[in-house]
Formats: sequence, C-alpha cells, structure tokens
Amino acid sequence: MKKPLASILYAIAAALFASTALAQPAMPQPTDCAKARNPERCEARQKARAACPDKRGADRRQCVKEHMPPPDCSKAPNPARCAAMQAAQEACRGKSGPDYRQCVRNAAAGAKP
Repeated sequence: MKKPLASILYAIAAALFASTALAQPAMPQPTDCAKARNPERCEARQKARAACPDKRGADRRQCVKEHMPPPDCSKAPNPARCAAMQAAQEACRGKSGPDYRQCVRNAAAGAKP
C-alpha cells in the first residue's frame, strides 16, 4: 500500500516542480555594451529588442531584424563578402526558415566573383 502512495506523491511533486520551472521563462538580461566587441552594434540590438516586446518566436526575430541597422561593411574583415551577403539577404527578404537560408546561399554564391 505504501509503494503506490509514494509513487503518486512523487508524481505530484514532479509535476508541481515542472510547472513552476516552466511558468517563468528567463528573459535575457541586458548586457553592458561598454564591454562588447562592437558597442554601437550592441546598443542597436538592445534598441531593436526593446521595439519588439510583445512578439515571440519567429515574429520577434523578424521584428528585431527589421529594426537593426545594416552592418558597416567598411569595418568588416572582408568588405566584399559583407556587401555580397547584405545584397543576398535583401534579395531574400520575404522568405523564412529553410527557404530563406537556401535563397541566401544561392544569391551569395551567384554574387561571388
């Protein structure tokens, strides 16, 4: 009689623990942009995230992407590759997921000399 009761109590405790752990998802804390490798980009990313507080998942990623300024290719290690990737991303703007990745790959491969 004690074994089934212990099993039931264990299952209830596990369910309660799991529900409290899942109830409050941890949001990333703002980072100190002064310590970032590229402080301007860090600040721009924080502003873009703040512009999309009510969105989740793919909608949030798209919103943040739209609010981010394009990278400065003059500071990139390979400015030509940076410019080609920006052009490829712009050409594939309306797509998402695997279709977007494949479109960018194809567009970037076509833009290479």
